[in-house]
This record gives sequence, structure tokens and C-alpha cells, in this order.
Amino acid sequence: MSPSWLENLTLFIHPAGVTLERRAWRGASETHAMPVPLPSAEQPSWQPAVAGAQALLASHARPGNSLRVVLADQFVRYAVLPWSETIMGQGARLAMARALLRHTLSEAADRLDIALDRGVFGRNGVAAGLPQELLLALRQAAQAAKLRLSSIQPRLNAELAAGRATLNDGYIVLPDEGWLTLLGVRQGSPCLLRNHRSAGPASDELPGLLAAESSAVEVRKLQVFSQQQWPQTLGDWQVECRLPLINRAAHA
Repeated sequence: MSPSWLENLTLFIHPAGVTLERRAWRGASETHAMPVPLPSAEQPSWQPAVAGAQALLASHARPGNSLRVVLADQFVRYAVLPWSETIMGQGARLAMARALLRHTLSEAADRLDIALDRGVFGRNGVAAGLPQELLLALRQAAQAAKLRLSSIQPRLNAELAAGRATLNDGYIVLPDEGWLTLLGVRQGSPCLLRNHRSAGPASDELPGLLAAESSAVEVRKLQVFSQQQWPQTLGDWQVECRLPLINRAAHA
């Protein structure tokens, strides 16, 4: 077996830049980053980032590498799937997710592929809508580089793998440049999700959101995925900071 088959790549796609982490089979890792320009008026918002990703893969990937892709929340549309005993199967949950996204996005929802989290009895779920053209471009990039594409994940889903298990009540906060993603969890079940543009720093916008949505959760706790320094409290909310996935890769 070629050593390249034992190397794992993680590609982070963000509107402002792309980052590629390559982890060798013996555990050593290296990280490469590239800024990307703003899209032109005629381009989809993700196109410059995909072009940057192609350049990184051409320079630093080797045929046979396993590739995992993580998409910034700016490229994703989310919906909370309310729990129902009558909507438990994959097909039924998918139909509900499609209906919820179409209610919010109208016909634009038809251009999304929907990824569902693993259903848990008695708990709400999270659906993620990913642009079909973006997914196709990423698959073509992986194929052109002769890589084994293992998964394409939204950032929220990737961070939840690390954060949700340690937060049964409260909010998970994913601040980004000009963007804020906020997930409320109540007794282990997702109950509220905001994913939108932010006019200023998340720490300035959060107090208003928390005041409006404080009853959605039972515990006043924030789990913030940020490399920036945050205070230990925000009003009467306890703050716990965690290093984001992309920064954990850079420091590995």
C-alpha cells in the first residue's frame, strides 16, 4: 500500500480563505493556508474559495490521500427538526427538513442537498442544506487530484462532534468574521438555531439575542468556539471558550 493512502487531509472552506491540514500516517501534521478574493457579481459566493482549494490540493495533496471537507456556516442553511413520533425514518425526516428550508428560502431550497444528523429518540435534530453546485465542484476537485473524498461537513456539525456532548443545556456559539451561528440545546435536544450575518463583533450582538431567547434553554451557559479572548461571563451567562476546529488543526 502506498504511504499516501495512510495520509489524511482536512480542507476548510471559508469565504475569506481556505486551509488544508495534512496529517501523516505517523501523526505528524502540516497546515497550508491561502486567502481568496471576494467573488465578482457574476460568481457564486463559494467559487473563489473552491478555486483556492484546487490550488492548495494541486500543491500539497498526493494521489490516494483521504480528504475530509469542512464548510464554513456562511455556505450552509440550517433548520431544527422538531421531534415527532410520526416522523422518525430517514425519508420522513428528509421531507420535513426540505419543507422547513423551503418555507424559509422558497425556491432556493430546491438547489440544496440536505444532510441530516443521526436521529435520537425523543430529541430534536439538525438539518443542513448545502449548495448542490458547491458540492459538485468539491467532488470534481477531489477527483481531479485523485483523492478519496470521505466526507463534506458543515462547520456546525463538525464542531458539534466535540461540543454538544459536553453541553446538555445552553448555547453553542460559533462567531466568525461578519457571521454568527448560535445553537440552543435544552436537555440534550437542539431547540433553537440562528445562522446569519453579523454587523459587528458577536460579543456585541449576543446580549440582545440572549435576552430575546433566554427562555429557550434552561442553563445560562455559553460554549464559544473562538480563538479570541472572551470574558468569563457575559451578563449573567457563564462563558466557556473552546479552540475552533480550524485552529486546533493549525496548532496540532
